[in-house]
Formats: sequence, structure tokens, C-alpha cells
Amino acid sequence: MNYILINLFFILLYVYYLYKMKRGFHILQLESYRNERYRRWINENKNQVIKLRELLLIIPIILLFINKIVSFILAIIITLILYFARDIYKDKKPLVKTKRVKRLYLTSTIIYIIFAIITNISIYLNNSYILFISMLIINLLIIFSIYITILVNKINAPIENSINKSFYNNAKRKLDECKNLKVIGITGSYGKTSTKYVLTTILEQKYNVLMTPESFNTTLGVVRTINEKLNATHQIFVCEMGAKNIGDIKEICDLVNPEYGVLTAIGPQHLETFKTLENVRKTKMELVNAITNKAFINYEDENIRNTKVEKENIKYGLTKECDAYAYNINITEEGSIFSVHTRSGEIENIKTKLLGEHNIVNIVSAIAVAKEMNLTDEQIKAGIRFLKPVPHRLELRKNPNGIIIIDDAYNSNISGAKKALETLKLFENRKRVLVTPGIVDLGKYTEKYNKELGKKAASCADYIILVGEKQAKPIYEGIVDENYPKDKVFIAKDLQEAIAEWNKFKANETVVLLENDLPDNYL
Repeated sequence: MNYILINLFFILLYVYYLYKMKRGFHILQLESYRNERYRRWINENKNQVIKLRELLLIIPIILLFINKIVSFILAIIITLILYFARDIYKDKKPLVKTKRVKRLYLTSTIIYIIFAIITNISIYLNNSYILFISMLIINLLIIFSIYITILVNKINAPIENSINKSFYNNAKRKLDECKNLKVIGITGSYGKTSTKYVLTTILEQKYNVLMTPESFNTTLGVVRTINEKLNATHQIFVCEMGAKNIGDIKEICDLVNPEYGVLTAIGPQHLETFKTLENVRKTKMELVNAITNKAFINYEDENIRNTKVEKENIKYGLTKECDAYAYNINITEEGSIFSVHTRSGEIENIKTKLLGEHNIVNIVSAIAVAKEMNLTDEQIKAGIRFLKPVPHRLELRKNPNGIIIIDDAYNSNISGAKKALETLKLFENRKRVLVTPGIVDLGKYTEKYNKELGKKAASCADYIILVGEKQAKPIYEGIVDENYPKDKVFIAKDLQEAIAEWNKFKANETVVLLENDLPDNYL
């Protein structure tokens, strides 16, 4: 009878255990499998770490010394109560069950099974002491599952490093076989993904181009792109390079050996890990230092202007001090018309449906690179006509009910947010609604830049919806400092409540800017 009860308990508890571990693995995945970042999340979310109700699991352990059958039955009842009372998380970005995640599940399951077997052996040997210890450990696995995730990740680290190294070596070998492949690296605190899409679309008018998809901008993302997509027919590889630590971009450059590099911006992003703007500068310059030909640098960016660039470079932007610049600019809520000066001449009356001044700058950078790649003006213009908004980066959508959504959900930097607000301001004939949880990953500068966001929002939006109470405070302070009407500000606990709030306005008279959509580890 003891065996039946204890193993029924283990089966039920295992189901609950897997549910708890899923939450840990989800956050770990969102934190790029970095234990130090995962620990930071734990420190900032103490309320999600340990559930007091799970301490009920200790009661059956104490009863082991009085009556084992009663203890096991009570353990089963408590497990069922815990499962049905479990927290239900509404994940905006669900856990992606990659092979790595499956290996995490396997390791955590092995740990659980080991102590389940020990418990069964202790019953067979009638050893109450071992039974007590093994039952205690299994229940502690449940109570401290958030911390067990760190242990499981550490156990798996040698395996993951070995697997990643083999993938890296295979990507290096494929690149070495493509002797004539030109590699163009793109990095920057913001604007790199949009620039990548613009540049690729234009270059495709003449060349067979491979680019890193979506936001595959880490070393492993680049490795995966090469292994899965690169072939002998590709002539150009446009490689986006992201970073959260010094040396991240150099690591990618050591792999791909870029001939050209585009530097879009140096700004206050990921300061939680970089700590200072100077560290951001050093990291972004790793691309410029690695190229074998020319660098294309955004001279509109103040921090780039104040950075010494020793490599041969082409400056791009909106002013005549640049080598390539846009002029005769006319920006509306429908798009832009402008001309571009390059070292080899003028390209006039360029039309794009992309929103915002910063997209004009992105197009200028792509034109400068395209000229270096010997594209004609006709090919460049043709490519620009094909340009579409990058998903979640000032992407304009009009719903059937008439409401206009400006989806800038991927953006997470103060400069991009301000430009997005300028775009919202263009819609003068509609009620302009801002929906934002603010900007994160800024360390000690979080309050400063979110307050700036609030000040800017006050001059561009008719109504402001802040998402997430813990994020809202500094933004709200910035809004209030500008004497913005308090009754025009609403603080929503989540995106669903924000949607319900903006739906109170007449759809065909409203435009909503979605500025940054934080993943589950921030809200």
C-alpha cells in the first residue's frame, strides 16, 4: 500500500513540478540562458519566487514518523490542491521548446527521478531517516524550483558549450568555402534591424543576398543562419550584430570577417549590462575595427560624431557635412518624399511608405552602401519601391473598424521612442493615443530615460496609457512635470486592460502608437 500511495504522490507532484519548471525555463530563455541575468530577475520579482502555500508540503513529511499511510494520503491531497490553485501565467511570448529547453527538462526530470527512486528504496529498507531526507529534498525541489533552474542550467552548460562549438566550427567552415562572399556587418544601439531590411531589399535588385532573419543578431543566431541558409550562390551576407556585453560584436566579427560595416547609432541601451555609455561605444566600434574595407557611419548620431573613426568611412545623414545625405524632405502620415546626394551624384524624388525621419536616414545608409556595391540609380529606386515596414518597427496597420495602429512594439530605446512620438504627432486629425510600458534594461538610468519619455509623450499624445505599475512611475512623473492633464493618463496592469481602454474611443477617429511591448520577464 505504501508503494502505491507514494508513487501516486510522485506522479501527481511531477506534473506540478514540470509546471513550475516551465516557468523557470521560460524566464531563463527570455534572459538568454544567462544565470546572472536570471538571478537579477529573481531579485526583482521576489513575489514570484516562493509561494507560501507550497510550505504545506512539509506537513506530510513531519507525519512520516507517526503514520506513513496518513502522511502519503495527505501529501496527495496537498499536491492536488497546489495544482488546482497554481498561478496561471498569460505569456505574451510563450516558451519556445527548443532542443536546449528539452535537455533542461530531461536533466530536471533525472534529478526528480533519482530522489523518487531513493524514496522507494528507503520504504523497501524500512529506513525512516532516508525516507524523511529524500521526501524533504523532493518537496524542496518544488518549493525552490525557481532556483533549481539555475542548477539545471549549470549542469547542462558543458553539453551546451560543446554543441555550440560544433555548430560554430561548421559555420566557420561554410564561410571559408565561400571565397567570393562579401560580408556587410550592421550594428548600433538602435536602427540596425530596419537598416538591414532596407539594405537587403535594395541590394537584391542586383545580387543574391542572405541576411540574418528577424533579430538573429547574437553569435549563435548568426551561426544558425549560416548553417541553415548560406549556400554557394549567395554573393552578399548582410549580418546584423547585437550586443549586451563588451566583446559580443568582436566574437561575431571573428566568425564572419566583415568587409564593410554600418554603424547606425551609439546610445544608452542595455546599460544594465554595459553599465556606461563608453562601454557601449567600445562594443559598437568592435565592428568598425574589424572591417577590411569601408565603414558607413550615421553622422546624425551625436555619440558617433564624437567618436574617433580611424578606418576609411562614409558619413551618412541629413546634413551637407555628410558624404551621403537626404534633402528636400517632405514627411507625412502616409510616408515620405526626398532626394539623396551621394559622392557619385544625386538621386531625386525618392518615395517611400516607411514612416518617420529615422527611416529616411536608414534608406540613405543603404543607398551609400549600394553605391559602393555598384548598383545603378534605377536599381536603387526599384529596391526602395519594394520596401515594406519591418514588423513591429513603426509598422502602420489600419484595422477594419478604422482605427490606425502604429506598431513600434519592438523598439526599446529613448531615441527611437522619441522619433516614434514625432511620427504619432503627424496624425493631427485623429485622437493620438500612446500605449507604452516604458524602456527597460537601462540599469541606474532607467528612471532618467523613462522620465524623458514622459516629457516627450506629453507634447505628442492626446491620451497616454501606461502599462505595468512598476514601470509607470518615472514616465508618469515626466508627464506631470509638463502639466499634462492627469485625467488623460491611464495606468493599465497589462496589455489587455490597455486595449480595453483605447477601445473606448471612436475607432475611425483614433491612432494608437504601441511603443515597446515588454516580454514576460519585465512585467
